[in-house]
Amino acid sequence: MKMQSKLKLATAPVALGVALAATPAMAQDADEATADEAVGAPIVVTGSRIVRPEVESISPVTTVGAELIDETGTVRVEDLLNDLPQTVAGQTAFVSNGASGTATVNLRNLGSTRTLVLIDGRRMPSGDPFATAPDLNQIPAQLVERIELVTGGASSTYGADAVAGVVNFIMDRDYEGFSLESQVSFYNASNGNDSIQDLLRRTNNPVPNDSQNAGFTYDITATFGAGFDDGRGHVTGYLGYREIDAIVQANYDESACALSFRSSDPTGFTCAGSSTTPNGTFFVFSPGANGLTGSNVLTLDENGPGNTFRDSLAFSGTGADTYNYAPTNYYQRPDKRWTAGFFADYEINESLNPYAEFQFMDDRSVAQIAFSGTFFNGPNTLSCGNNLLSDQQRTALGCSGPTDSVGILIGKRLVEGAPRQNDLRHTSYRGVLGMRGDLWDDWSYDVYALRGNTIYQNTYLNDLSVSRINAAISGCPGTGEPAGCIPLNVFQIGGVTRAQFDYIAVPALQNADLETTVASGYITGPIGDWFGAGDIQVVFGTEYRREDYELRVDENFAQGNLSGQGGPTAPVAGSFNVKEFFTEIDIPLVDGGFIDYLGLLGGFRYSDYNTSGGSETYKVGVNFAPVDWVKFRAVYSRAVRSPNITSLFSPQNIGLFGGTDPCATATPTATAAQCANTGVTAAQYGNIPANPAGQYNQLGGGNPGLLPEVADSYTGGVVITGDALGLRGFALTVDYFNISVEGTIGGVGAQTAIDNCIATGDPAFCSLINRNAGTGDLWLGSDANDGFVVNTVQNIGSLETEGIDITAAFNYPLGNGALTFNYAGVYTFNNRFQPLPGEPFIDCAGFFGSTCGSPQPEYGHVARVGYRADSGTSFTFSWRYTGGVEGDVAVTGDDQFDTIDSYSYFDLSGSTTVADTLTLTAGVNNIFDKKPPLIGSAYSPSNGNTYPGIYDPVGRQIFLRASLDF
Repeated sequence: MKMQSKLKLATAPVALGVALAATPAMAQDADEATADEAVGAPIVVTGSRIVRPEVESISPVTTVGAELIDETGTVRVEDLLNDLPQTVAGQTAFVSNGASGTATVNLRNLGSTRTLVLIDGRRMPSGDPFATAPDLNQIPAQLVERIELVTGGASSTYGADAVAGVVNFIMDRDYEGFSLESQVSFYNASNGNDSIQDLLRRTNNPVPNDSQNAGFTYDITATFGAGFDDGRGHVTGYLGYREIDAIVQANYDESACALSFRSSDPTGFTCAGSSTTPNGTFFVFSPGANGLTGSNVLTLDENGPGNTFRDSLAFSGTGADTYNYAPTNYYQRPDKRWTAGFFADYEINESLNPYAEFQFMDDRSVAQIAFSGTFFNGPNTLSCGNNLLSDQQRTALGCSGPTDSVGILIGKRLVEGAPRQNDLRHTSYRGVLGMRGDLWDDWSYDVYALRGNTIYQNTYLNDLSVSRINAAISGCPGTGEPAGCIPLNVFQIGGVTRAQFDYIAVPALQNADLETTVASGYITGPIGDWFGAGDIQVVFGTEYRREDYELRVDENFAQGNLSGQGGPTAPVAGSFNVKEFFTEIDIPLVDGGFIDYLGLLGGFRYSDYNTSGGSETYKVGVNFAPVDWVKFRAVYSRAVRSPNITSLFSPQNIGLFGGTDPCATATPTATAAQCANTGVTAAQYGNIPANPAGQYNQLGGGNPGLLPEVADSYTGGVVITGDALGLRGFALTVDYFNISVEGTIGGVGAQTAIDNCIATGDPAFCSLINRNAGTGDLWLGSDANDGFVVNTVQNIGSLETEGIDITAAFNYPLGNGALTFNYAGVYTFNNRFQPLPGEPFIDCAGFFGSTCGSPQPEYGHVARVGYRADSGTSFTFSWRYTGGVEGDVAVTGDDQFDTIDSYSYFDLSGSTTVADTLTLTAGVNNIFDKKPPLIGSAYSPSNGNTYPGIYDPVGRQIFLRASLDF
């Protein structure tokens, strides 16, 4: 079966379905909630600076309460957010290869850089020089009062980055007393996949133990708060420590080998991996040869004396000619984090209320992946007089004398050393000084200055120096090789010693500073009752923001001298600033009478960037309540996002992407004519080697000529509350959303370029493919003279998403307590992107894979039912549901594995109060130890042959927490 696209194009009808998300109150104390509290108390709701009841907000707002953090045993905030159906997992603790060491949130799958993250309505600093979205590790989960999500454009209120929406962490600034909270959790899983275990045995890979208890997490936080000076002042402080143990993929059946589809195997998979093997894979270029065939792909003969060649088995998957890179990879990264901070305010008088806050985080995480290797980085030519070669090897290489040389690329995995480790450290500081108070006639003000700083340090260990590899393989000829050269004997099984490894292994260093400076202020108040329905409220404000960025790298990174990095990483520095003016207006038109309420809301922001010039964002909305228990709302918003520092200034270099080359192997899935469009010659067709690890070269980097993105979002829906109907604490919201982004900042996508060139021959895509002139490949070597696909940052096509959010909450008195129910669901009609202007849209709703990335189900939900007794004892039962998805391409032999069925996870937790001061909470998430779906390499799973963050990867999570309150 030939590879073919299975994605829906925008020219085809889009299937209708249900999509739901955004909830009035995901968790709440049942014994304290009144009907008014179920729909929200009068507060400043995220998405506007004008006070209004939460459920009457014009923009749909999802609220996650502190109780839910307790009930789920959350110590990593991203885990809780990723369970919500309107988010897609970004960087998480279950990312190792390609990990930034941070945690990010991605609303509506529009990208974490298009999701603005706030603390009490004010910005967080950038998280990482390569993933600049704020790092959620900075958030102390125990001090979160609630989390509010606005899924739709909010740039007119908060500025750039709020294209997809806003995640606002509201902190408990009024805490009184002292609390010491400690939690331990771990993952428990059984290993009972007989077919995968049989596959492991047949491919000479170890079989994991039957049961695993791993990934222990220890978290302790001390919180204190007190008022002073007769309640005029208040301070809340916290200090926390969290430690997370590592989990390796070798511990689980599903992740113990790198799976690839193979129809001839009973499991449907083969335990494949990389062509860079412990014995070595030798690509030999015969004189005059334009491509590679089986006759010149050699490996060491394990049945011979150890220093002889045999023809490679062409990566048969038997284990002899591939390297299983999976077992040493971290499934969950180890992590140690310290947090500390305080929130303080003091009321001098009604007009002068200074406040201050400070937050500190130091987080250190290690990402471990497989042993490094030579990865075909050279030496390009090999002297037949090399003393390390045997006579048989010289003959196999075609040598006629010691003065001859042969063209050769060597893929040798250096398992004699240690796995590669990325030691990532992020230290962040965030400080705010501000003043707020009343002015006159119900007018008030709020002004503040904010400074955030993130210090990044990356120490890369156990990677190999390309220059030292080439000198050592050549036998240390003494022509300028690095000092202390030790010949590297890759031509004999067991020939590499630890001393040889230590010579070619080099550490590499990166560090960076990211600084955010904000000065902002606004005034708000009434300007009169113009329509007899109440005062018109307005906001006028201004803001200045500056972002500074500097990445420093050592010589090995800068020169691309690390064999396992895919290319050079150049230093970069830059900054931008923006001056802004913003305003909002809330106009009540009717309040009581023949209709219950009618009002309008408007907002406008003008931004002047020193890089891209001026831009305007605005919004207009309407609230209409024909009766007091039904409210209709609709908002149109225009958002403009200017490029961030990394998009503007990051240098262009060669890196890796996961995918497939339809023109590779002796039997390409694409025709000769299709491959010719990608640059394949007639002589190369059928002779291009595929990368068994599914990794190919791409040219990535920034672009200082980028223009801002422009987004339009539409939301409209209905809110139904139950008081007038006699349903205490009932609230239901149904909201339609439609978000489109033009001129999106990003890369076309290397795999997208290949697939569309093959399918259409469009020069816009085909021109991005640069094949190796000799071999026609896209992966041998790692510089601009070798094969690669251009995927630099540019203003490309468009993004669009459309669907429906539905939420429900209910609070019913029962016995000596109350029964609560919460539901949040999303049905996505489409989630599509346009790779380039004028090209068809590709709809990823209901798909996953190398083009669409993580699964994007059409429907998903979270439903929770709980009971809280007046005595303080409570329990909660949860149902997390993720709809089924299909692979975005068809791959030979994968017919039974190109679909992921729907997934349901069930969680249970309970708590009880002992002696008024001690609260014990215990719970199990993923009660039934449901296994994650198995994904072959063609679909680019993010880790462990699956998609952690979407699916629970390592079994059930068990947690126990004790909280002492004084």
